[in-house]
Amino acid sequence: MLDTSIAERRESEILQHVKDFMAQRGGERPVVFVGDSIVQDAHFSPTLCGRPVINAAYGGAVAGGVLRLVEAFGDIRLAPAVLVISVGVNNSIRTDHRPFAETYPEIVRRAAGLGSKVFVVSLAPVAASGVMADEIDRARFSDIDRVIRQAARDGSAALIDVGTLQTKTSPVVPDGVHLSADGYAAWTATIEGAINAQCP
Repeated sequence: MLDTSIAERRESEILQHVKDFMAQRGGERPVVFVGDSIVQDAHFSPTLCGRPVINAAYGGAVAGGVLRLVEAFGDIRLAPAVLVISVGVNNSIRTDHRPFAETYPEIVRRAAGLGSKVFVVSLAPVAASGVMADEIDRARFSDIDRVIRQAARDGSAALIDVGTLQTKTSPVVPDGVHLSADGYAAWTATIEGAINAQCP
């Protein structure tokens, strides 16, 4: 999890990127991804559902930071056609300023309020051990995944379940949390397939 000042700086950089997009292509409603380093480091297709893709994720993000970003999207009148939310693993390592169970449903509500089709992504699998995996509070990890699934039901958002990834090799790198090349191939394909199957 990032120091608040660093997180806010990264959020500011993302917002500037989004504003630049709006200035250049204001008439287009993009597909926007928000989340943590797993999302940030993903290589999504440049377009989904025939719409440009914006990766608005940053490493170390927790639910509180994603909520700030989604609120800021409303302030600058960004109206994504699709908004994909993938956050939570960092909340299982360190506590946020506010309980995940309160923040996450609010992210989903705010995202829907932008007029977007909202997709929520479950937590990806983590290894039994590893430098980062060892830091995870396993009970909290399970609770967070349950909150994500419940928020999808309560908020009428589409759930993309990546809790199990079919890979030939380990889906994660030695730290036990971040995705390997095989893991990313399966994770990205699952997410993009779900979005393309439900284009708004």
